[in-house]
Amino acid sequence: MKKKLTYPLLAVVLVLWGLIFYRIFSGLSGSEPVDPVSKVAPPTEPQREKVEDDSLLLNYRDPFLGNMMEDAIDSADEELYADEYVEPEPYIDWSMVQYYGSVNNTKDGKTVALVSINGREYMLKPGETVDGYTLLSKTGNSIMVSHQGQVGTIAMQGQ
Repeated sequence: MKKKLTYPLLAVVLVLWGLIFYRIFSGLSGSEPVDPVSKVAPPTEPQREKVEDDSLLLNYRDPFLGNMMEDAIDSADEELYADEYVEPEPYIDWSMVQYYGSVNNTKDGKTVALVSINGREYMLKPGETVDGYTLLSKTGNSIMVSHQGQVGTIAMQGQ
């Protein structure tokens, strides 16, 4: 039974590989003319009304109360179109500030923090300002620093 199927299957395999090689070599030769692309007009869409602004139409019936929501629309429109411009806060790169640790004075009980700002090292007490950075406080293994009205918490390096 195996020998009966071997020769027809071998013929099928040879025909398939022949088709594969024919397609590869005919594609590489490029002798066949390329059909020009027919120009098809794009489908036309029905004309729609142009909407002046992007707003939600909220004048549908309330599914729970059964009445229309017209009063809520007027008050919502007033809140959406406020003419106030809010200035974004400037971006502060807190990676320029590094906290290395602190030194405690046993006599006075005061703490001095070892801080690197923009690559320069400083010894700061709470309340001191260097290059616009103010050391606000030291808590555990971190310090709080203020710069341009923003407050950042800097963790000790190596923790």
